This record gives sequence, structure tokens and C-alpha cells, in this order.
Amino acid sequence: MKLKRLPKKEGYVPKWKKIATLADSEGTGDMSDQEKGLAGTVPITFQMGKGKDVSIIQTTAMPGQSLKLVASQAGQYINYGCGKGECGTCESLCNGKYIRPCVDVVPTDLDADPETGKYDPLVIMVKGTKMKVVSSGKFFSVKSFLLGFWNNLLGMGGLVRDRRKAKKNWQARMDNEDAIKMLTAEKKRKRAEEGKQ
Repeated sequence: MKLKRLPKKEGYVPKWKKIATLADSEGTGDMSDQEKGLAGTVPITFQMGKGKDVSIIQTTAMPGQSLKLVASQAGQYINYGCGKGECGTCESLCNGKYIRPCVDVVPTDLDADPETGKYDPLVIMVKGTKMKVVSSGKFFSVKSFLLGFWNNLLGMGGLVRDRRKAKKNWQARMDNEDAIKMLTAEKKRKRAEEGKQ
């Protein structure tokens, strides 16, 4: 059975087609940062990747402004984990120092050039994101079989070890219960003797 492809309707636009952003439709390549609506005096360059695969995004920011916000406004994707600066997922290199954009801000102690009054650009090298590695689809391999066997062997060894400890504890409990039974029987016998007198 052959499947026939339906003819496309005139003017049909699929729902999944990317809609052009304002920047795409207006062409902001020749516009300055102020014309784009970016306020700031510190030039920032986000660089992701190396060699031919490098992507560079330039923007400006105000001293003390959150780097997370600056990256978001510039359209630079940064992978965040905790958002508190603890996990190091977003760690980036900025002019030779490691920073965490999720909590760090544009430095407020930058010195402007005395002649021009402009700041040196901050170059932030962002970690490149990689595609998730897809497994080959093998369910069993020699390595997985051996690791599974080793795991089961360790589990059985732990079971034997814990069983021996439990047996010692069980025996101690039984001895204590026997001692309690003997003490109880002795107290009952003494009460019975006192009741007869």
C-alpha cells in the first residue's frame, strides 16, 4: 500500500514555524546599544565555544547589575543549576577569573580609561552546552553483566555479615528474656510464700 502525500493549501503556515522576533524583522545589526534600548556603560562580551564554533554576543551593562539579567537581556544562554552559586554549573571565566553568573554582578570597582572615559570590555567565556549523549541501545554488555554480578556478590556478603550480627543480638535478647522470666518467677514465688505466712 502506497501512501499519498496531501497537497499543501495555499498560504498554509505550520504552527511550529519560528516566528521572527522584532530584532530579526527590523534588523538591529547596524544599531548602537543605545538605539537597541540597552543601557549601560560597561561593555560586555559573551563568548561561547572555540575556533569555528565560537558565538559572540556583545552588550552593555551598568556596574552592579546582575550578570544573569545581563545575559538574559543579551540573549546569551547560560546553563544554571542551583541559582545560588553553590553547584558551579554556570561557572564562567571573566578576564582570567572564575565567576558564577547566577549570583555575581558587574563589578563596581572598574577603572575607566582617563582619556576616553570608557571601560575596558568584560569578556565572559561561557561553558558550551552539549547535546545529551544517547545510549547505543544495548541492554546488556559484558561490563554491565560483570558489574551486576559484583554488585550481587557484595550484597550477599553484606547480608551474611549483617545476619551474623543479628544472630548475636538475637541470642543476647533471648538470654535477657530468660533472665527476666527467672526474676519474675522468683518474685511470684516470694509473694506466694509471703501470702501463706
